Parts: sequence; C-alpha cells; structure tokens
Amino acid sequence: MANRILYIVFIFGLLTTTSLKAQEKLPKKWTAEKIKGTRQIPYASYSGSPFLNDKFATGEIEFQDGSTIDSLGLRYSSYRDEVIYYNTAISAQIVIDKISLKGFSFIDGNGVKRVFRQQYYDGFMPGNRYFEVLSDGDIALLVYRKVVLQVCPPYNDNSGVLKNMSYQDAYNYYLYNRKKGYDLIRINKNSLLSKIDKLTQKSVKKLLRKNKIEVNDELNFVKAWNLLKENGIIINF
Repeated sequence: MANRILYIVFIFGLLTTTSLKAQEKLPKKWTAEKIKGTRQIPYASYSGSPFLNDKFATGEIEFQDGSTIDSLGLRYSSYRDEVIYYNTAISAQIVIDKISLKGFSFIDGNGVKRVFRQQYYDGFMPGNRYFEVLSDGDIALLVYRKVVLQVCPPYNDNSGVLKNMSYQDAYNYYLYNRKKGYDLIRINKNSLLSKIDKLTQKSVKKLLRKNKIEVNDELNFVKAWNLLKENGIIINF
C-alpha cells in the first residue's frame, strides 16, 4: 500500500513538472483558457498553397472584448478563412474559433506587419470574413484573400500521383464604409479613376505621374490610394 502511494505521488509530481515546463514555453500574456479552438485537419495535397503564409509567423490576436495575446505563431488559411496558431504546450496546430476574434496581425517574411479585421459581409455568400486592411479610414481599402480549389491541367505530384486540381488565388478588393457597406473595386488605374469626379481626374493623373506611380498591381494601387488621401482627393462612394 505504501509503495502504491509513493508511486501515485511520483506520477503526480512528474505531471506537475511537465505542465510547468510546458507553461514556460508559452508566450507572454498567455491565457490558456481564453483561446478556444479545435485541432486543424490537414488539407488535401494539391499544387499551389491554401495558406497566405506557409510558415508560422509571429503575430497577435485580438478578442471581441478588445484584449490581446501576442507572440503567437500564426498562419492564415486563405482557403478556409481560418486563423491557425501553434500550441507549443501540446505541439498541435489549433484553428481559433472565429466568433471569438475581432482580428489578428502578423509579421510576414519581408518584415511587414499584416493586419486583418473580421467583419460581416452582406454580399454574395454572406457571413463573417477576415479582411486584410490595406488602408484604413472613413473609407477603407480591404482585400478578402480567398483561395479556391479549381480544375487545372493534369500533373504528377511529388509522389507521382496524377492530379488535376490546384489551389488558386481568387482575391477580391473592396472599398468599405460602415454606413454604405462594401463596393467591389478592381486593382487598376481606370477603376481608381472611376471613383473620382471627372473634373478632378486630370489633376489626379498628373499627381500619379509626378510621384511615378503606375497603378498596375496591388502594391502600387495602395500607394496611389494613400497618395489621394494625403492630398485630400474626394472619393465618390
């Protein structure tokens, strides 16, 4: 009987030590019970990637009550619109319950902070989505970084298996205002100019040329958008 008691005490002590070591690995401001979620289910293997960032990046999550937890390893699934964090205590990837989050951010491979905000979308296929904030303000420039699984020309994967599906980007860009909602916009010069009064378009073109901004991709569209804001150009929305 005495030996059995000693054995139970030993096991309890071992578990306690293991738990303490696991907690030591957790980031600052950690509140274990606050992050609700489920283990991530592996995605089907196809060409392309279902993730915006394939590797876990250091980031922060913000809950609906405004509280935050930083120094987490985060990865965003553009395919399922999910935020995944790596739980070091149990060595598992956890999908965070969307209903609990207001948003999240992480530092990408180029050292740039990427900020995402959860909002309700009332257009086609309505529901809560994570939008990346490209430029904030009364009229915000947002992007929904959706990835879809589509049929593609047949190919052999790394294991030699013949497949004909691939993950492909299907991003949608929006102007957003709390009162007026969402307005789909294309990432090109004509689409940008269409949001400006015709009498002002000539001066805007001159302003873009002066700053050597060709509105032909996302990066330059954001530069042009911020330039218009800095110069007080009125957007028709």
